[in-house]
Amino acid sequence: MTDEKDERVDEVSRYYRSAGRLEFIVAGLFWINALLSLIILFSEDIPVLWQKSLPILFILTVLFQFVASQVNRFYLIPRAEQLRRKQMLSDSFGTPLSHDKTALYYNNMYAPSIKRLGANTMENAFFSSEVAGKMLITKRARVLVYIACWIFLFSLRGIDLNVMMWITQIIFSGEIVAQWLSLEALRVRQERTYERLHNYFLHKIGGDSAKEIATILDAFVAYETAKSSSSCLLSSKVFHKLNPSLTKKWEQIRNDLGMDF
Repeated sequence: MTDEKDERVDEVSRYYRSAGRLEFIVAGLFWINALLSLIILFSEDIPVLWQKSLPILFILTVLFQFVASQVNRFYLIPRAEQLRRKQMLSDSFGTPLSHDKTALYYNNMYAPSIKRLGANTMENAFFSSEVAGKMLITKRARVLVYIACWIFLFSLRGIDLNVMMWITQIIFSGEIVAQWLSLEALRVRQERTYERLHNYFLHKIGGDSAKEIATILDAFVAYETAKSSSSCLLSSKVFHKLNPSLTKKWEQIRNDLGMDF
């Protein structure tokens, strides 16, 4: 995953950008819906016209959020992952499976083979776990603040039960706690995939043996399954920020494992 922008080509990334933009819209709609639902709780204090209009507006935004999130979950993200998977297999075996071009996306010197697939999977798992780990620093802090506020408000006497129900619904929704847990699971599973392949290259299982093929395919499937089950998009901003240091670290890892041949 080199950062030489004048040489590196990754046409598959545009599919992730589309999914990322829609994910940003869904997150915005979530907070809009949260605000509308809070206003509705106290609608008796607002003009009658707004009292009649707010429920309709709330229903429309909820439906729009639902449709957008499902389009992202079942179409845009799976399409991006499918094309990335084809690109990865194309690079690993030297056989084009799609029209999207990539160049210098992976950093290893293996010729097209099952071993190159293992190296590509290991590199992807390494970068994914590191990027997810960096994202989790902010995510954990944010969730901790939310839960601390929830506990504090819950301990107050005389707080409106409807407000507490609203806060509980917001915090323990798919946009906060569930997303955090999904990212935690993704990081752990990708880290395990990396460690599995690290052990494989460390102990240098015989080339083209049945054990080698089974080990690499098992790791490849585990890597893809982790991405599919989490439905998490890793931050491109965090990736580009970490890419130079992670690339140097990856180069050191592959040198230590004797992967430069």
